[in-house]
Amino acid sequence: MRLNWTLMAKVFAGEADQEEINALDKWAMQNEKNKLLKNMLKKNWESIKAEEGEIRVDTDQAWMNLHSRLEKDNLIPDPVETAGKKFMLPSLVKVAAAVILLAGLSIISYLILTPDSSSLRLTASTLDSQEFGIVLPDGSEVDLNAFSKIEYNLGKSGIRSVKLTGEAWFNVTGDTDHPFIVQAGNGVIRVTGTSFSVRTDPSTDRIEVYVSSGSVQFHQDRKENDALNLEPGTLGILEQNRLEKERSIDVNYLSWKTRKLTFRQTRLGEVADILNRTYSRKIRFDNEILEDCLFTGTFDQQPFDSVMKVIQIAFNLDMEQEKNTYIFSGNGCN
Repeated sequence: MRLNWTLMAKVFAGEADQEEINALDKWAMQNEKNKLLKNMLKKNWESIKAEEGEIRVDTDQAWMNLHSRLEKDNLIPDPVETAGKKFMLPSLVKVAAAVILLAGLSIISYLILTPDSSSLRLTASTLDSQEFGIVLPDGSEVDLNAFSKIEYNLGKSGIRSVKLTGEAWFNVTGDTDHPFIVQAGNGVIRVTGTSFSVRTDPSTDRIEVYVSSGSVQFHQDRKENDALNLEPGTLGILEQNRLEKERSIDVNYLSWKTRKLTFRQTRLGEVADILNRTYSRKIRFDNEILEDCLFTGTFDQQPFDSVMKVIQIAFNLDMEQEKNTYIFSGNGCN
C-alpha cells in the first residue's frame, strides 16, 4: 500500500472514520520508515496548533504548494481534483496537509524514494507566531520557537548533526557511540543524551545554551580543546569569542516552550520583553513612564489575550492592536 496523503491528512484532522484510521495504522506497521514518518508528521500536527486551536498558516496556498510538489514527484496515488480542477478537501484536511508541508519534503522524499540511502536529511522551519515540535529519525525531539530553522543529518557513521538558526529545545535520545552535535552560529554543542535549549540572535553573535538534564560540551567552532562543560541548571554564553557560564537563570527563560510565566515586582518594560519572546508578539508603550511600573503575577498556559487583559486592568490602561503589535497607553502606575 502506497502512502495516501489525503488519508493521512483526514486522520490528523479528525475527519476519518474507523476504517480509514485502521488503514493508516496498517500502512504504518508495514515497516519502520512508515511508522517514523507517520509519528513525525503527527507530532507536527499536534504541536503546531496555536493556543486557541487555530493554525496560523495559509492553508489553501500551503495545500496547493504541497499538492503541486507531490504531483510533480509522482507521490499522489489518488487524484483529489474534480473535473473542474477544484480542490474539494475539507478545510481541516487542508490544514493537515499544510502541516505535512511544514514537516519538510526532503524527509518525505527520502523515506519514499530513497529508502536505501546511507544518510538521511531533514529540514524544518517555523514562521511568525508559530512554534512546533518534531521527532527526529533517531528518536530525539526538537521544539522550534518562532522564526527558527533546523537542518538535520544522520550520516552513515551514525553521528547526528543539526544546524540551527533561531531557538530550539532538544531532548536527545541517548547514544554514547553516536554523539548529537548542534552547530549554532560559530558555536558547537556536543551531547550523547540530554535535554537543553539553544538560542541564537541573528543581529548579534551571542549564542546561549541552557541545560536542563545531562551534560553538554559547548565550544567555539574549531576550538574543541577549549570546551565549556555545562551541568543541569547552567547557562553557557558565547559572545565576542568568549565563553562564560552562568548559574543564575531567569525563571522565565523557557517560557516560550512551557507557557509558564512568573513575575515578582518586575518592571513592565521587562514584562513586555518576556511576553514578546514567549508569544512572538510586539508590545510597546506610548508613555515611557509605564515601562517602570512594577507588575506581579503568575500565568500557566494562559492565552496571550488573557495575559494582556490582566495587565491592562492592573494598571488601568488603554490598549490598541495593530496586527501583531499591541500598544498600551495611560498616565502611569497610580
